[in-house]
Amino acid sequence: MDKITSTEALIKIKLKEADYQPKVVEKVKEYSRKANLKGFRPGKVPTSIIEKMYGKAIVAEEINDLLSKNLTEYIKENELSILSDPIPNKEKTELIDWENQKDFEFEYNIGMAGEFELKPEKVSVNRYSIKINDKLIDQTIENLRKQHGQMTNPEASIEGDLVFGDIIHKESDTTNTHALDLEKMEKKERKKFIGLKKEDRVIFDMKKAFKNSHEASHLMGISETEYKKMKGDFEFLVKNVNRLIPSEINQELFDKVYGKDQVTNETDFRVRIKDSVTENYKHETEALLDRSIQKSLLEKTKMELPEEFLKKRLYENTSSDEKLTKEDVDDYFKDYLNDVKWSLIQNRVAKDNQIKVEHPEVIEAAKSLIRSQFGASQQFAEQLEQNIEQFANNYLSTEEGKNYRQLYNKLLNDKISEVLKGKVSIKEKSTSADDFTKLSP
Repeated sequence: MDKITSTEALIKIKLKEADYQPKVVEKVKEYSRKANLKGFRPGKVPTSIIEKMYGKAIVAEEINDLLSKNLTEYIKENELSILSDPIPNKEKTELIDWENQKDFEFEYNIGMAGEFELKPEKVSVNRYSIKINDKLIDQTIENLRKQHGQMTNPEASIEGDLVFGDIIHKESDTTNTHALDLEKMEKKERKKFIGLKKEDRVIFDMKKAFKNSHEASHLMGISETEYKKMKGDFEFLVKNVNRLIPSEINQELFDKVYGKDQVTNETDFRVRIKDSVTENYKHETEALLDRSIQKSLLEKTKMELPEEFLKKRLYENTSSDEKLTKEDVDDYFKDYLNDVKWSLIQNRVAKDNQIKVEHPEVIEAAKSLIRSQFGASQQFAEQLEQNIEQFANNYLSTEEGKNYRQLYNKLLNDKISEVLKGKVSIKEKSTSADDFTKLSP
């Protein structure tokens, strides 16, 4: 291995004919026994014919297998903490003469993280508790009324409506069909959308109407980078006006939210709402605490990373259909670098604290997830428990183990999070729901 920098190195692998030829001879014989070619009895095709037809492909296949094995063993034996897969020297590989060459040399660029110190005890963060007042309960009830309300299609739009139609940017010849929520639109541009009817057209400034470029790019159905390049006015062609009529606060609403006859009056409804909101905010405040710890550790942990290597790997890892440009990579790279850094920090915490996730824990997590999906359907509880083991195993085995890996990683991350919370300094603070929404590390 040749060091390029403190975080990059070059691994060279040399293969002589004697390294791969025995496997090639064995594979040729195997092909000969299985081949079914016209003019030859099954299993009696001469090896010379097989070599002529498949020889170079077999050699390439065996060399690739040897390279993969040798590279993996070298990295493991030398305990190299590499970041992402090694990058082969494609230019050198393209110069190989597969017809005549017997000995080969391959090169791989690897990226490694430099040594770093992790000091969570130096981190100080806030844990917030939300004051649940009548205003917050009223807002939650209003949202539930809308969620369970009835959608109508009036003739003309007013404040609070959704206008559905085509968003057109003529300069770039871009059109996307989407609903615009007038409540989310800036006031000055919103006025242009009041009183609109089906087939009406309105010219407006998209970038003034929606300050959030990420949200606006979603409305246009394009990337944020593409959206930011757009200049000039937009046009909106109305196809429909949608107006939500909120549900009444009555037994029908109580039943829809909490199940039939679980709540029978508005006083009890508000009590249940308060309990639900309190529980929901507990999840949100813990999520904010996790993000705060992550942000602080990323800022305080000095770490040398092979940035050029990671940029190259990031660029090459995209498929041809979604190939990133150099500009795209540069825009995304800071977040990507933080992801790599955070993964290294998590691995260090897990190793130093011997954090592991056992298979039975994943099974139990899958069972809990399945139970939660049944929610208030208590009539299925007994039948569910009788088959819960089978349901859990089916869930974890689908999508080629993707569900298993997701649950495993969640459990591991949760354990790492709990360890970090025990090591950092946490200050307890109380705040309002409005102020809490402004906190976003």
